[in-house]
Amino acid sequence: MATHNQVRVIGYLLKDPQIMNEGEEGGEKVIFLIRTTHRDIEGYPCMKFQDIMVYYDGKNLMPKMKALKCLDLVDIKGVFNILSLNKTSRCPGCGALNVKENGTATFVYPIAIHKLNGLQVDYERDEEIPERILQEHYEEVSNQALIIGTVVSEPEALQVSGAPCCRYRLGVDRKYYIKTQSDLTADYPWVYSFQQQAERDFRHLKQGSVILVDAFIQNRRVEGYMTCSQCGAQYRFPDAATEFIPFSVEYLSDYITDEELALGDALEKQKEIADAYASVFGN
Repeated sequence: MATHNQVRVIGYLLKDPQIMNEGEEGGEKVIFLIRTTHRDIEGYPCMKFQDIMVYYDGKNLMPKMKALKCLDLVDIKGVFNILSLNKTSRCPGCGALNVKENGTATFVYPIAIHKLNGLQVDYERDEEIPERILQEHYEEVSNQALIIGTVVSEPEALQVSGAPCCRYRLGVDRKYYIKTQSDLTADYPWVYSFQQQAERDFRHLKQGSVILVDAFIQNRRVEGYMTCSQCGAQYRFPDAATEFIPFSVEYLSDYITDEELALGDALEKQKEIADAYASVFGN
């Protein structure tokens, strides 16, 4: 599979970082959410702001990560990672704890991080200022992922909030290895393109196509379904899904060309004429 995975996010922390295993030599971990925005995409029907999970368990950036506070504005360069994990929920009927196996979580793993400003004072004056700062000054760069990957599923045409959409999955080999994830060699993000880009992707892409995607990361709340292991009741529980929404897609190799599409259309037309002739005059 192809290899390129680069993410840049500029946003502000929604809460103080959560520090796990604090003081444990080589075992500290930091996790936090930052709010980002993105430039407009034709036909994209969803949210203007996206909350991105950031996770770090290395050494070089740990002092900077631990020093961050809620509403700090940060600029992060890194990679996205998709991990399998078990997700827990409680049955609303009997209260039993249930586990959904093989769930996924997507986060940004920093390679470099720079604190730009603290927005606490601005927020106390006007709670909308941090979001306005993102939109007015960082909309073009607040949330951007550059990916070269191989299409590993057949593109699907569907509707999302009434907008035409094309969905497919990419396989992306890891070029930046994280010590605690050394057994993982690839990530498999979902891509959702819209409007004219969706139409082009559906017509030109197939399994094995290699593409360059310039996108932003979308996190959205969804409902998962669970059957209680104790009482057998079925219930819904809150979950999250992550997709990559392209600003643009460049087809690099093994895609369906315009010439091939034109030939296919011509052959289909010939078949329609032949079928019509046979229905009138017989074989």
